[in-house]
Amino acid sequence: MQSHQVSAPATRTLVTDALAGGLTAAVFYAEYTGLGAVLGAALPGRASAALGGLMVIGAVVISSLMALAVRQPFVAGPRAASLAVLIFGMKFAVENATAQEGRFVVAMAALSTMLVVAAATLLLGLLPAVQRFIQDSHVALRKGFVFATAVGIVVGLSAGQLDGCLRISPLITIAITVTSVGVALAWAHSCRRATLHRPWQVKLAPLSMMVGVGIATLGYYALVARSARDGLCGTLGSVGLQLGQLKELVVGPSTFVSAATYLPWWVWLMLIVIGVLQGGVLLLESLTTLSDRKDPAGTGFWASQLKLRALVNLLCAPLGFASSSLSASRTSALLEAHGKTRLAVLFHGIALLAILFFCSAWIAKLPNLAVAVALVLVATQMIDEETRNAVWRDGYAPTASTASVGVTWVFWCVLGLSVLAGSVLRYFDMGFGGGPLIALVLGALAMAAFASRSDSKSNDSV
Repeated sequence: MQSHQVSAPATRTLVTDALAGGLTAAVFYAEYTGLGAVLGAALPGRASAALGGLMVIGAVVISSLMALAVRQPFVAGPRAASLAVLIFGMKFAVENATAQEGRFVVAMAALSTMLVVAAATLLLGLLPAVQRFIQDSHVALRKGFVFATAVGIVVGLSAGQLDGCLRISPLITIAITVTSVGVALAWAHSCRRATLHRPWQVKLAPLSMMVGVGIATLGYYALVARSARDGLCGTLGSVGLQLGQLKELVVGPSTFVSAATYLPWWVWLMLIVIGVLQGGVLLLESLTTLSDRKDPAGTGFWASQLKLRALVNLLCAPLGFASSSLSASRTSALLEAHGKTRLAVLFHGIALLAILFFCSAWIAKLPNLAVAVALVLVATQMIDEETRNAVWRDGYAPTASTASVGVTWVFWCVLGLSVLAGSVLRYFDMGFGGGPLIALVLGALAMAAFASRSDSKSNDSV
């Protein structure tokens, strides 16, 4: 009798974990597909959303399987900020390739090189000083970078998923996009606002992504699809996401031998530098997520999570998958769906594989217009409560402190410099992702120099 009483709660937990994992996989599949379409555009000669989708979903599945190694349930995978840097590095390598036929090999070798270096850089997060830096200070620098990356995602859409539709029917395209994004944001806001009276509605908030993508898809097939021509304003493709394509992504020793014949030595050095910065961004994303999670156990579990992040990125490198870091929004959705243990994360990955196997033909019919809407919604999710409080509210209050005003100014400087540098890089066809990265580095150097001068002045006064 006692064993039955013990097993019943365990069974209920297993069922809720499975449901939470499956629900979040379905909700975020549109986001993964959108990120994959953008990453696929960085593959020369094979500008395939299918390959990019495999790279993104593969990273999520690997992260979900490895989540069994730690106790805390966190959903991890490619995120927009680190993915933008990865795309920047791949495009940089491709632009400097000496022969057209080797550009795909160069792109994959660049991805693998950056991920190996980034995995080693992630271990710097084990240092207490690094954790304190990200957890307690420089909100403007962190959030300015994240917000600038969100701007970069939206800017990049004009040359990607939305471009073809705008050339065919600009007014209808804008109307569908604005309506889809607006309804999705209103859905999420109304669900969260009703928490005091109807708590069950909170569980529906993550469905905003599916709502936005669904409206965009219906609008496309009702108003735009008949006008699509010559590949303009099309869908993700008839091939879909097939696991057989993995052989094109797997990186082996021969890849680096071939890439070495197409790339000068200084490009390899630059890829190592970008890999270090990529690791810094992954560390920024993961530690910020850990900091946002108010765990009663404190920060004792951070070390295990960071070691796991390094291992996952090391595993993704030879498989040709994208980078992986912890995600606050996906983890929150899992918890809101009553995912209680790390098994919920495992079920998230299993559900993604099931969708990959059985739904690829339907996903291939998803219009690029809907992918664009998904990416806009991803960008809006990057504006969190900390940013709103530190920049939008505290910095403009009549009684704002000097520190609050300083945070606001640094935020806008990082954002402005990001847009400026990103625009220049886009002019040279290197993508927008390097813009926020450049602003992040320059902002960190400026703040470090300012802090050192302040310390020296205080020591002199003593």
